[in-house]
Amino acid sequence: MRKRFCRSLVAAFGVVLMSALAACESLGKEPTFGADLTGIDHLADYLSVSDFSVNGAWGAQAGKGGRTTCCAVIPEKWHPGLKAHVKWSVSDWKHGGGDFHEADVLVDPYARLGHMWVHFLADGSVRIVVTDIGPYAPDYPGPHDPIPQKEPWSMYPPRIDNRDMNERFVDIDLFKQQCASAVTPEACEKNLEKRSLDEQLVDARRYLPVCASTAVDKQDCIRSAEEHMRAARWARRCQDKPHLPACATVKVVPTVR
Repeated sequence: MRKRFCRSLVAAFGVVLMSALAACESLGKEPTFGADLTGIDHLADYLSVSDFSVNGAWGAQAGKGGRTTCCAVIPEKWHPGLKAHVKWSVSDWKHGGGDFHEADVLVDPYARLGHMWVHFLADGSVRIVVTDIGPYAPDYPGPHDPIPQKEPWSMYPPRIDNRDMNERFVDIDLFKQQCASAVTPEACEKNLEKRSLDEQLVDARRYLPVCASTAVDKQDCIRSAEEHMRAARWARRCQDKPHLPACATVKVVPTVR
């Protein structure tokens, strides 16, 4: 009985001691706050911040300010030298590819808690503003740099093969004919295939960007653009091989709306 009492007393003392140590540790930590997180993209029209995070909190894609995630942990009170670790990826829709960045960014002074706005500025720098005022308000304490209203994935369509199966078979036959006398026919055919994809990219960037800002129905515009791109592909084929059956009906198509 006496031994059980002693063990209970030691166990109780251990719990009290651990609680006291935890309380002491908490006194050394500054109170924190979970701020809603939004990225603002100020980059050129062919670039986009496709993904970012602040202190490990995911912020999704930066844009015009309409997307919010939760939450970036920051101190309840700002202090000089306060920084946040930011990671972000930039996609280059015009040239292809992109790059990854990370940096410790100074947080703008804040007197009261609010939303966290992360600005990816045109010069490549990042600015963090904590406020309950939106970035479009006149009294917003952060940068008022232009926020492009853009859809780079529409303005600079990626390199995609738009041919249907019938067109691909026609091109395979044409490439084989053109490369029959080449020193390395396979390499010749690959080069012609690459040229075909490059020409399709030029077509897409000629016709599809109109649909990103057109006032008419977007889907109708895209269908019209696809018809024009298909006609452009056949016009190129018929320049080389006018005897193809499809070339008898190929017509010049007017410019897309």
